[in-house]
Amino acid sequence: MKKERLHGNCHCGSVQFSIPRNLDMSAVRRCDCSLCKRRGAIMLACPIEDVMIENGAENLVHYKWNTNVATHHFCSKCGIMTHHQRRTTPKICGINVGCFDEIDYCSFHDVPMNNGVELSLVEK
Repeated sequence: MKKERLHGNCHCGSVQFSIPRNLDMSAVRRCDCSLCKRRGAIMLACPIEDVMIENGAENLVHYKWNTNVATHHFCSKCGIMTHHQRRTTPKICGINVGCFDEIDYCSFHDVPMNNGVELSLVEK
C-alpha cells in the first residue's frame, strides 16, 4: 500500500479504493437531496482522476436518477455507497468518509449542508 494514499473499503471489503492522503479534509459536505438524506454520509471532495479502485471494481453498481448525470457507486454485496460523481462539478467526486478507518469520522462537526433539494427540482 502506498503511504501517500488513504485506503478505504465498503463494509464487506469487496470494494477497496484509495484517495490522496493530502486532500483538504475541510472540503466535506452533507446533502439534503432525497438520496443523500437517506444515506446520511459525510462526503469529501476529491478529483475524479485521483480516485483509484484498487480491488473489486466488478462489485460496484451504479445508480443515476433525476437528470441522470450524477453517478452514485455502491457495493453490490453490502450496499455501501463508496463515492459519487457530482452533477454540478462532474470532475469532482464525493468520497464517503466513513469508508476510511484512518479518518476520525467523529471529528467532523458542523459539516456544511448542500441544498440538494433545490438541485433536484431542476427539470430533467
